[in-house]
Amino acid sequence: MDSHSIPYTHLPHTSRLFADYLYDYGRVSEFYSYHPFEAESFRKAAQSIHYPADLRRQVVAVLKEQNQRFSSAEKAFDSLKKLERPDCYAVVTGQQMGLFSGPVFAFYKALTAIKLARSLSSKGLEAVPVFWLATEDHDLDEVNHCFVQDREGNPRRLDHLDPPPVPGARVGEVPFTDAVVRLQDELREILPDSAEASGLFELLAECYRSGESYGTAFGRFMARLFRDFGVVLMDPMDRRLHELSARVFRAAIESAPELQRGLAERNRRLTEGGYHVQVRVTENSSLLFLQANGRRSALKLQGEKFVSAQGHTCSVEDLLKQLDQQPENLSPNVLLRPVMQDALLPTVAYVAGSSELAYLAQAGSIYQSVLGRMPVVFPRASFTILERPATRLLGKYGLTLPDVYAGKQALREKMAARFLPDGLTDLFQKASKGLGESMEMLQKALAQVDPTLVDAAAASARKMQYQLSGLERKAAAAVQNRTEQVERDALRLENSLYPQKTPQERLFSGISFLARYGPQFLDQIYEAIPLHASDHQLVSF
Repeated sequence: MDSHSIPYTHLPHTSRLFADYLYDYGRVSEFYSYHPFEAESFRKAAQSIHYPADLRRQVVAVLKEQNQRFSSAEKAFDSLKKLERPDCYAVVTGQQMGLFSGPVFAFYKALTAIKLARSLSSKGLEAVPVFWLATEDHDLDEVNHCFVQDREGNPRRLDHLDPPPVPGARVGEVPFTDAVVRLQDELREILPDSAEASGLFELLAECYRSGESYGTAFGRFMARLFRDFGVVLMDPMDRRLHELSARVFRAAIESAPELQRGLAERNRRLTEGGYHVQVRVTENSSLLFLQANGRRSALKLQGEKFVSAQGHTCSVEDLLKQLDQQPENLSPNVLLRPVMQDALLPTVAYVAGSSELAYLAQAGSIYQSVLGRMPVVFPRASFTILERPATRLLGKYGLTLPDVYAGKQALREKMAARFLPDGLTDLFQKASKGLGESMEMLQKALAQVDPTLVDAAAASARKMQYQLSGLERKAAAAVQNRTEQVERDALRLENSLYPQKTPQERLFSGISFLARYGPQFLDQIYEAIPLHASDHQLVSF
């Protein structure tokens, strides 16, 4: 395995906020609490945490039970034993419950958190990795599918389209139907036929079963994949976790207008700084969702009331009563979710992708209002996997990854220029014209010497023009073959490295790579993660 890196600024769709966070932190420091690449940041973040012993005990008890349910390995419980100690902190990350693990960057997030936690522990700041399962999300269309590479490297989409029992239900409790078994049969036809793939299919069949929910299937799958890494899984749907984070929900209920104004001010400052706003916030936005009749819907502010999309109207008192009696029916939106997470955990660092990093810039105002602190936001490792066919084609045409990102036409022009001579048609036209002019002059000269030779010269001229035309046809066929080869090679590169104009790590499921390289794929990626640098990594397999 070989690896090298390129700056994120060479990748498409890198936001200015993300680029400045990585390469010019001073420009965005007002939106975050700590520089991600300064060692002292983690100690300062740890010192800001006041985590009651009773809360620690109760949260760890819930996590032990959850990880037993997911059949987590012994190393996860070793991490929980460490987390019981008062001097232990958490490095947290998380992801949605994608079908068959969803995009591979979920693996990269987990591995970054694991490596960062181990690094901090080795330096005297004991930390364990925690993976937050986003089971309370309700957008099923975002997670009911995945993309895998078929045996020719083409992207193939798999969908679990059976509707949930209740529209708008939390994804973590939506069950799979028999269709999930048929999808695994389809996978067997798509993915490579190898020992690595065979082991993967057995694992998928064990975790993704009819009747199993998205939350438990994803959790079991992650628990088995990361059994040797000591990562702790956390499912926020648990009623007890909502009870233990009641102060966050209470603040979101009682201080909703103030929190909304703080967000509006934060958004204004981001916009004036030339940055984008990841999460739209309006005058009637709240930070809460309400679960009613199995359906999760956003609550909006309407005067002193809260109104759901289904028309439920609640007073502050109604929601506080709900919080006391059925806290699991209240859940956070994307901006409040990390605050709930860090109220439950002694989070010293959160491993985030570029989109998360953007909404955490907004959430900073909520952090300060509700918790009075914020963890280090550490950028997750980012990878493009260069498999042998792609590596060979990049070398053949003298290309780099940014060339593949440059666009369809630009890529093909650069590839064609490598092998197809410019102006070939013009050269044939000039040759034909020159031959005609030369033979015409020759015929005139021969007419003066021996008129009987003129016809012979004309016949020879026709034969030479015919031979030249034949050579042009053969050259045209060769050019066409080369053009078709360029097109095939360009498509292969795009499908592998920039499928559907999407960065590889954001489209292809992790199972595509596990099927080819086995569980050791995770070990190799772990070794390639840099904690001191902020560039995008290219890894050759």
